[in-house]
Amino acid sequence: MTDQILNIEIEQYSKWRQNVSVAVQDLSTFLKSNNVTDLRTHHQFETVLGALADDNLSVAFVAEFSRGKSEMINTIFFGNYKKRILPSGTGRTTMCPTELMYDANQPIGIRLLPIESRQDERPLFELKKDDDLWHHIEFDADDVDSISGAMHGMTENKLVSKSYATRLKFDLIDNDNSAIGLPVNEYDEVEIPSWRHAIINLPHPLLKQGLVILDTPGLNAIGAEPELTINQLSTAHTVVFILSHDTGVTATDLDLWEKHLGGERSSSADKNQRKLVALNKIDALWDGIRSEQEIENEITQQVMLTAKTLNLDPGNIYPVSAQKGLLAKLSNDQELLTRSNIEALEHAIADKLIPEKRKIVVEKVRGSLEEILDSAGSVLDNRLKDADDHIAELKQLSSKNTDVISHIMLKVQSEKSSLEKDMQRYQALRAVYAKETKKLIKILSPERLEKLVAITKHNMSRCATSITLQKTISKYFERVNHYIDSAITQANEIAMLSEGITRDFEHDHGIANFRVRRLRLEKFKQEIGRLEAKHSSLKQTRTLFFREQMSITDRFYDSVCTVSRKIFSRALRDATNWNNNLMVPMETYVREHHTQLRRRLESVKRIHKASDTVEQRLEELSTMQAQLLNQHDEFTTRQNALVNLLIEAEIANTPPELEDSSANVLYWEHKVNF
Repeated sequence: MTDQILNIEIEQYSKWRQNVSVAVQDLSTFLKSNNVTDLRTHHQFETVLGALADDNLSVAFVAEFSRGKSEMINTIFFGNYKKRILPSGTGRTTMCPTELMYDANQPIGIRLLPIESRQDERPLFELKKDDDLWHHIEFDADDVDSISGAMHGMTENKLVSKSYATRLKFDLIDNDNSAIGLPVNEYDEVEIPSWRHAIINLPHPLLKQGLVILDTPGLNAIGAEPELTINQLSTAHTVVFILSHDTGVTATDLDLWEKHLGGERSSSADKNQRKLVALNKIDALWDGIRSEQEIENEITQQVMLTAKTLNLDPGNIYPVSAQKGLLAKLSNDQELLTRSNIEALEHAIADKLIPEKRKIVVEKVRGSLEEILDSAGSVLDNRLKDADDHIAELKQLSSKNTDVISHIMLKVQSEKSSLEKDMQRYQALRAVYAKETKKLIKILSPERLEKLVAITKHNMSRCATSITLQKTISKYFERVNHYIDSAITQANEIAMLSEGITRDFEHDHGIANFRVRRLRLEKFKQEIGRLEAKHSSLKQTRTLFFREQMSITDRFYDSVCTVSRKIFSRALRDATNWNNNLMVPMETYVREHHTQLRRRLESVKRIHKASDTVEQRLEELSTMQAQLLNQHDEFTTRQNALVNLLIEAEIANTPPELEDSSANVLYWEHKVNF
């Protein structure tokens, strides 16, 4: 059963994630107690720990109407409830994007966003904060009938006039137009869903462990709610695309796959891809006429045809019967459950979901802490180096030779003065550096993007032909790409300026070779390219009536602009964090080196004044050296504990056919600080 399969997998993942949190916390506490890093660095530690604590695993179910999607969710996740939880069956289709989750800080029940909120221009994340907008349905989590009854409220529809449906920005199907949309009846009325979005807060064991289930509507509703549906799919760790075995891949199925699930990118046959296909309703073949061999051959044929059509590995396609699987769970019929093949799909979901999430956690921890730990390692290395240098100096003073003492004092004083002078010069350069970083932030600022969005939307509303509309949309993507290119150029200039500064300090003061990390914004340009490809249909309209113009403008604003905002927001966040931490490693060491030089000078002065003996000071330094060695060893132990956990995740994510390959492990083993 899924509860058993996923519970085991999620428990193992949760334990691993908790171990990562403990390792990060241990490193943070150690570095703070030994004054190795500053407050800004520890804020980064807190950010990572917060992200690890507030973690979830999301699986999305996507299908056209009548493919058995809600039944699939009932079977996989709620079979132990002994009753259908989500509405399923004729006329009881999911009409709005639905999230099933658990938040202990929210009341148990369902939050429903009225369809009228489509007239509200605010994005969903803002609407979620406006509790007054939402309709609440409470249920008793211990009463299955109460839960099931409350769920039926999500399927409510209502008849509205054609003009009202248009004001709510629904695409409509006219008698002379076969485009996807909502049908208009003979009375010029349109049946629309009552709710725009549903959030179900249910203390289910899997949901309490951080699982989030995304139940998406069919293609018509997806076209109406791109922000709520398509954008959620891009964040899901695993996506299950459901087809009907008897129809195979229909035209609308293929359209949904290619436009919204990135089907065009499946050609890479990535072994770790997060998409699965469920070929549902195989029980239609169990007619008592076909032999088992004939049934198996027909299923195999449909799987291969589906794989070819979707350009997907056949191993990612699972023929199942959700209805028979649910019946088997309700009646505890293991033979029927096995024949439904639901357990194979359940295993596949677990096998895709956990590795994908572990990969994200590994990248998050590495990306956030790699530079911090490099810097900390350098600081500890240089503390040892300074202690060694000081001991070597004092050993020259065994005879307390005045000339030698004076020479060492002058040498240390000169080093200290030179460092202070260079720090003053560096502070002057900081003004130039700050000016350049402001340029980068301005390039990626939300104000600049919003100005482009407003201009584009205005120009689209004035387009008289499909050609001018295409040019306007193309111009938008050209400008967005130009912004990213400008940011990449600016970031490289900042990096070169930083490299010049660090080279000067390395040459003049012999400090460690600090590697200046480059800001990688190319991934965001690739996302923009994929966004443009995904919505290329907006530029392919051949006729431009007012209704089509308004529809395209609205879809462009709701989907393209919404995703663009998210891309630029993440790019700005990365750029800001990069700017804030770019010079931290060098600044941390310079402060540390200055402190050590001051201590060395004071030590020699005390010896010169005979207030200390060389032997006393050497003994103190030897003790400090031993403490520093121990400190360095403790840091290495803590760092290795974290690295080993990340290696463990990479090994766990390695497909069986690559298990003998040690490339990833060797990469980690050859990195002292990550």
